[in-house]
Amino acid sequence: MTRAIEPRFRPKGRRHPKIYAFILECGGSSKTTSATSMATEGALRQYPGTVFDLDANRSTTRILGYDDEAMKGRKNVLDLIRGTATLDEVALPARYRIDDGYDDDAFAYIPGLRVVPSSAEMSSADTIIAEDADRQDWFAEILLSYEGDEDDVFWVDFPASYGRMVYSVIRMLDEDDSVIPSVRADPKDVGFLSALFEELDRVREKNRLRRSVPGRPTVDHIILTGTPTATYTESSARKATKLAEALYGELLTPYIRYSADAKKLYDDCCPLPILLPNSVPAVDYRKLMTGIGFPHRT
Repeated sequence: MTRAIEPRFRPKGRRHPKIYAFILECGGSSKTTSATSMATEGALRQYPGTVFDLDANRSTTRILGYDDEAMKGRKNVLDLIRGTATLDEVALPARYRIDDGYDDDAFAYIPGLRVVPSSAEMSSADTIIAEDADRQDWFAEILLSYEGDEDDVFWVDFPASYGRMVYSVIRMLDEDDSVIPSVRADPKDVGFLSALFEELDRVREKNRLRRSVPGRPTVDHIILTGTPTATYTESSARKATKLAEALYGELLTPYIRYSADAKKLYDDCCPLPILLPNSVPAVDYRKLMTGIGFPHRT
């Protein structure tokens, strides 16, 4: 039975889903950890979704089940940007490894979750768009042609840049979508947030009088990760937490506390809520999801 679509997942009655965009021009800021953890936790709570991996490092793609060997012969997000494939032709069922090899029984699947895999050649995306102006509309084409009948959510994991490809996506966000930067509790990383707000202001101003695109990307929440615990008391983490509270207190979600074990998701290619469900950050991501409007469904 198809679940009735909740209006909040289709703002203004539009056809395409609500978009959560993990953007920050800072490498290693925890965007991928937050994007994959939240999308997975949402799926486990019966909120279907699609995760777009737009980063050439392909961490999201690997965590959700597709390493280089598994991607041989498969389409990826560059096919969407070039206009040579549809979303349904590219998106793969999210999964995680439970055994050796690449047969189906080597993986368990995450019901309701898909991943749009990235490519090592994603660094060429800006050039593809620059050489063919029509390709700036690649993400708009996906949204306009979307025909899903469930209350999906789009989770978009961006590279650490504000280039043409990134702009082609965030220009399609309106104020009902959510730019949700994930930032490590480090003063330098928190400092990158001011540049993000400046970039979003630029996008909004550039599109202020246009009717063809929404052009109103808005920060609803800021995720602070690696915050202090009873045993993790690094001065930089404490300083960054106080700085973030002073500058962005009203936007901060429940903190994602530090855990060295959380880094295992990259080694084991498995999303945190499944790999380490009782870890401190997994518990915190569950609180975060409830706090931003994803309660458990029955």
